Amino acid sequence: MPVQRVAASAADGPQAFCQLSRKEVLLFAVLFLVFLAPAILNGFPLVMGDSIAYSGEGTHWMRGKTAAVLMAFPFKLLGYWALPLFNSLLNAFAWLLVFRLLGAEPKLPAYLALVICSLQPLYTSAVIVDSWFFPALVLLCYAARSRWVLMGILAGVLLSAHGSGVILALVFSGLSVLVCRSSKPAYAALLAIIVAIGFNSVLDATMSPDRPRLSKTFPASRAFSVQPELLEREAARSGDTSLLKAAELTRQVKATPGEAGRRDIFWDLWSSDDVHLDLVKFETEHAMPIVLDALVYDPVPLGVTILQDFGSFYSPQTELDFRQNVVEEFGPHYEASRQAAGVFEGDAISNVATVMRYVCYVSFLAALIFGWSRTSITGRRLVLAIGMMIVCNDALFAILSGPPDRYHHRILPLLVVAILILMGSKLTRHVTADRATPISA
Repeated sequence: MPVQRVAASAADGPQAFCQLSRKEVLLFAVLFLVFLAPAILNGFPLVMGDSIAYSGEGTHWMRGKTAAVLMAFPFKLLGYWALPLFNSLLNAFAWLLVFRLLGAEPKLPAYLALVICSLQPLYTSAVIVDSWFFPALVLLCYAARSRWVLMGILAGVLLSAHGSGVILALVFSGLSVLVCRSSKPAYAALLAIIVAIGFNSVLDATMSPDRPRLSKTFPASRAFSVQPELLEREAARSGDTSLLKAAELTRQVKATPGEAGRRDIFWDLWSSDDVHLDLVKFETEHAMPIVLDALVYDPVPLGVTILQDFGSFYSPQTELDFRQNVVEEFGPHYEASRQAAGVFEGDAISNVATVMRYVCYVSFLAALIFGWSRTSITGRRLVLAIGMMIVCNDALFAILSGPPDRYHHRILPLLVVAILILMGSKLTRHVTADRATPISA
């Protein structure tokens, strides 16, 4: 089936998903292998300290439980490979939808190189859920051409896997109305928010009813990791003297070489024998007062730090989170992997990741310069919405979490979509200006 016909049939609904041309089948297979390649080359899926919470091995009260529940049975069959395989299938399928939505001819060498440079394979081949955001956003875009209820439900399930999913869906909904002037994707995003909140509420109430997730502790830690005096002020307000010890230890950690930029010092407080920080009590009693106090108490240092962290996402120093030593035990296969040998902490991999990331930036700027004037109004709105989505994503995590870099990396595939719009889709005027089909983001 020609690509143009496939794009036209996208509006027919979910049944069009199964109508694949040979070129699409080839694209899907190649993308799947590319997305899984880092894990294969590593000899084991890439993992982080909290990967077990998403792997399917079991739920953890601090983390979203969606992935753990969905991967429970596949984990029994495939172990830690289950989630990377699912990630790769999901993201390869998402790219098929992108090409259908834009009516673009898949040009494997060029766009495959850009997909690789966006670092998407690193995160699809890892036992984490960061790679779920891209397909979730693609599904919300697809809602403009298909049944928005189904797309909203599927996107909501994917977005429920991470605490920031609801916020990004809300941003997407606003951009759909303000920039792209389309209601279907906005309705789908609002439905995704309802599904994500409902799904998480049911899972949390079922599996850890007495232990709330740390939705307020993370931003509170973000604040007191910069200004430890916020802990002292909360100790004076609440009468909890353990927070004074927490403030002292926070200053000690910040004074340690290489630790000044950390925003997750509450893990040190939790594991310290001197502080005995009760995370449940901190979440329910202290976290929100600290967040509110941070907004009015000397906000300049915190604001400056947030701006610096926002800029750090684009700086040349790329830091990957696939450390050699992780808290959990992943077995002998992990111990034999390149990650366990420290490869991903070396300068070589970091420099390669930086170069790849900047290739994406430069390619986008070049596409913007040479393709903007040839792109339809609809295409320009899409590119503008993508740019704003990326900025909002980075601003969100600069405010709530600061580093790590993966929160920026996971949104980079959207830059490749923008390049596709500017240079290779039906929304480019020199291909077909008058017949461009309005597609909303």
